[in-house]
Amino acid sequence: MIHDLPMIERVYARTPGRVRVARRLVGHPLTLTEKILYAHYWRAPKDPAVRGNSYVDFAPDRVAMQDATAQMALLQFMSAGMPSVAVPSTVHCDHLITAQTGAEADLDRARTENSEVYAFLESVSARHGIGFWKPGSGIIHQVVLENYAFPGGMMIGTDSHTPNAGGLGMIAIGVGGADAVDVMAGMAWELKFPKVIGVHLKGTLHGWASAKDVILKLAGILTVKGGHGRHRRILRRRDVIHLRDRQGDHLQYGRRDRCDDIRVPVRRTHERVPPLHRPREGGLAGRWHRGAPAGGSGDRRVAG
Repeated sequence: MIHDLPMIERVYARTPGRVRVARRLVGHPLTLTEKILYAHYWRAPKDPAVRGNSYVDFAPDRVAMQDATAQMALLQFMSAGMPSVAVPSTVHCDHLITAQTGAEADLDRARTENSEVYAFLESVSARHGIGFWKPGSGIIHQVVLENYAFPGGMMIGTDSHTPNAGGLGMIAIGVGGADAVDVMAGMAWELKFPKVIGVHLKGTLHGWASAKDVILKLAGILTVKGGHGRHRRILRRRDVIHLRDRQGDHLQYGRRDRCDDIRVPVRRTHERVPPLHRPREGGLAGRWHRGAPAGGSGDRRVAG
């Protein structure tokens, strides 16, 4: 079942025009990451964003919340006095279920211990048009991936595993409850424009190795600090420049108009690719068309 199809259609209808405007503004080809980011600007861009420096207002397509963080977020949203959320939003009851005995026993205990919380979340969701996934209906990041993620979209979620939706080509970012409330209330969401890390994969995977192992290896190299404020993308062969550092180690960098830096398993490097090309001059803000209001409500059903 496809949820919030009108919203997805609006995103796809406006994206090509926004990408064309952004390409002319920055003066060079855009990565998929940049296309999605520029397509979700709150207002028409007047200047090209500087990766890792510019603060930009975005308009995410949807919001997801888990049962622990949703409580305060929904309390704050209720104080806004709005009849319904401005963008499709969902609540997923999974975090308050603790694993102790077994699936059935743990689920029954969670329903008993957190009955008041679940009743509150369900009633508020029904009142404001928020999709509600009751206890036992699934883990938030997998439910989002299977039901709400779509290529080219942008979403935020009050859960650290929100980036899992990126498996379908979506920019999905974990946030705090206050950010979620802003978006649900129809306000812009501010974010520092991320840097882009290019990843060039060579050879083939063997045995039980999977894409997840590649991700874990990259995460181990970068560490949490190294990945902060950056978005990863896979490079095609033609996008890679091969260099050698002073020690003779083979380093691979993304083309300077595609990536800011690249880290490879050979060794860690803090060097940077030369800055981006200077953008062309020209007033393009007037050609920006936001299209129909985001609007729309989340899935109103109580998922089983």
